[in-house]
Amino acid sequence: MKKSSVALRLRKSRNMFVLIAVAPIAAMILMVILFVYGELQGIKATYHIDSEKIDSPYTIFDKVLLLNSYTKYDFLELQDTALRNPTVFLDEEFLKKENEMLKNKYSFLAVILDGEFTYFGNKQYYDQTGMGVLMGRNNVYGNNAQYLDAGSQRFLLKKLGLYLPDGRIGSVCIVTDLNINLPHITIFTIGLICMVIIISVLVIIAIIGYAYYNIVIPIRKLQAAVIRIANGEMDYKIQTNETNEFTELFKDFDGMRIALKESIEERNKADALTKEVIGNISHDLKTPLTAIKGYAEGILDGVASTPDRMERYVRTIHSKASDMAGLVDELSYFTKIYQKKETFRFAEVNVNRYFGECISDMVLDLETREIQLLYQCYVDEDTRIVLDTDKIKRVISNIVGNAVKYINRTQGMILIRITYETDWITVMIRDNGKGIEKEELPYIFDRFYRTDSSRNSRTGGSGLGLAIAKKIVDEHGGKIWAESELDQGTAIYFTIPIYHSQVEE
Repeated sequence: MKKSSVALRLRKSRNMFVLIAVAPIAAMILMVILFVYGELQGIKATYHIDSEKIDSPYTIFDKVLLLNSYTKYDFLELQDTALRNPTVFLDEEFLKKENEMLKNKYSFLAVILDGEFTYFGNKQYYDQTGMGVLMGRNNVYGNNAQYLDAGSQRFLLKKLGLYLPDGRIGSVCIVTDLNINLPHITIFTIGLICMVIIISVLVIIAIIGYAYYNIVIPIRKLQAAVIRIANGEMDYKIQTNETNEFTELFKDFDGMRIALKESIEERNKADALTKEVIGNISHDLKTPLTAIKGYAEGILDGVASTPDRMERYVRTIHSKASDMAGLVDELSYFTKIYQKKETFRFAEVNVNRYFGECISDMVLDLETREIQLLYQCYVDEDTRIVLDTDKIKRVISNIVGNAVKYINRTQGMILIRITYETDWITVMIRDNGKGIEKEELPYIFDRFYRTDSSRNSRTGGSGLGLAIAKKIVDEHGGKIWAESELDQGTAIYFTIPIYHSQVEE
């Protein structure tokens, strides 16, 4: 799942990179296409070009095609005038008027009669174009322009025949200059350059904006989070509503923060536990050590002058040493199980047989204490569960041992009852001791907790028995709790899940 998530993030990053890299180029190409299309439409309208003659965008730069088409209708009008009223070409005012209109189309008018120019609209080019105009043949159609190359000057020539009523023959010519720069080419070039610059600037701004909002700001957020967490603000969470490349990184960072917070909390708990253990052990060892020291000094000082007294002193020292050994053993076991250094060896067992053996081991010891032990098992003979036999036995032993300490009746009684539920078995251990106040019930499974107001209670013990029992039950996936009434006794329950194959059967 994690590999799939990483692959998805890499794919998203690649797609975003491709988008950032390709989108500006695609936008520029689209803008150029639209710009060229608009120019072509404008050229068609301005230069009177038929659609079938525009076969490529390069038409924009074809001066011959454009200027030839530009004067097409002027030539047709002159041709029509020459047929209907040829004498008008002898009128200087008419010729000047026509020439002025042709100037706007980079052209001028020339009239030839009897082999000589009677009108030449542009004296500047007379030397370069005059001979070519004279030698050019008459055209029939206005779109059949002739190309003239007069050294450094290039022209287009449209020439039609002129027949006057008095018998004179001549020609009417439209001469178009090919050396000029057409405005639309200049506009197109400038527009294309401006468009490229504008698009490039916009792309740069977009990239900078994207980088700032999607890279710089998230990095700053991450940097601020690192500083705050380094200062101990382990609950600080990066707040973001965006969905970008950093979203998953923020989630991973927050996961790391939570793991680090839990690690620090565990370490603090371990440190607190260490301090608590040291304090409680110091307190709990002080009493037996003081007693051992006092009785040992009594023996050394000769106070135990009789054999009976000596035996009593020695037995007391032995008893106190045994209490200390038990306390150290409980502490060692508690430390291992809470630091997860204690290995659990789970095995499948028969419920009736296993708990029956556990109870039988306790009967004799409880009888010597004048405590009656009752055992009731309401579980089918073939019911099986998976557990660690030694550790569950220790749970029962700790609970029973705790009950024995607080039975203050001459006729003590402990009842152990096992019942069957759908997915687990429930073990109840009830005593008829003095009970526990309701305010104290939630804390009896805490380490080092005792219901006695003083740790010097005659009941003794480490205060770890029920804490160890809870930890073992938790590791089995079960639950443990207590019910109690003052002067009536206490019942402690714990559950163990039933072996799954048995449930399926």
